[in-house]
Amino acid sequence: MTERKSDFECLSKLNMSLFAMNGSDRENFGELLRTAYDAPKGREVMNEVAFKGYTFLYDAMPGLNGACDFEQKTVRLDSFHRQSELAPVLIHECAHVLQVDRLCEKTGAKNAGDVINALNVRDFIKLNRAFEADASAHQAAYAYQMRDKNPALFEKEMESPMTQVYAAEMEKSGDESKAMRASFQAWYGYKKYQDAYEKQFQPQILRNAAKRERTGEKTVSLSNRDIAGFCRFQGKPYVSPEFFDRAESLSVSREMKDALTATGDKTVAALPVRGEKPALSPAALSKAVATARGR
Repeated sequence: MTERKSDFECLSKLNMSLFAMNGSDRENFGELLRTAYDAPKGREVMNEVAFKGYTFLYDAMPGLNGACDFEQKTVRLDSFHRQSELAPVLIHECAHVLQVDRLCEKTGAKNAGDVINALNVRDFIKLNRAFEADASAHQAAYAYQMRDKNPALFEKEMESPMTQVYAAEMEKSGDESKAMRASFQAWYGYKKYQDAYEKQFQPQILRNAAKRERTGEKTVSLSNRDIAGFCRFQGKPYVSPEFFDRAESLSVSREMKDALTATGDKTVAALPVRGEKPALSPAALSKAVATARGR
């Protein structure tokens, strides 16, 4: 069993993990960590990440708030954001660190990218969406816990549907597990994120397919239970494995479906097109015809 480190030990380790370009970076990062540790969720996530061997750095990131590069074991933060605004982003990106750590532990891979980029199209989409939804739920939990200590931070985060439903469920039931689950599921209905991540995922899926065509490598798969297991609250999965097979969880745009069909990956057929009625399978069509004739 891993020895549990104190907040002081974890904070010290995190401060030493910053790749600082100048003195102001260290001051900013120290302020950012203090803000993160102002809430139980922040302490929980940051303490768990502290000794994972990641480097933190500030960088100019036009259009982005932050990013987790698990292959380089680096968390990048936009240098033009205020530190208070970056605290939820830090929690989000560090949630990704924990996800890929669990993925490697489950699969035995040294590099999470070796598994993720070998996935069939359906499971690649399932996994990456789950990672984003889970990180957003932890971000929402942190923001909610900061509502009294930092109202401006909370108000900013309430622009997100994931934080809105988290807060609504907490006010209704006070059940953190239900709030996490509601926030997780809300991610899938947020069109802005769906569009943004499709643009990010599609080129990578096409690159992966092109590589397999050159090398002859086969795709691999992950079960819904595996994917649910990478997304945890209080050390346990909090989303049902069945959730990942819902049409709303799997749907893609018509443009993306057409592009992915060209890869020849048979799992693409299982992806519904957002806004379109699913076509009946031959078996379902025969059953529908037989039923109609019997009327």
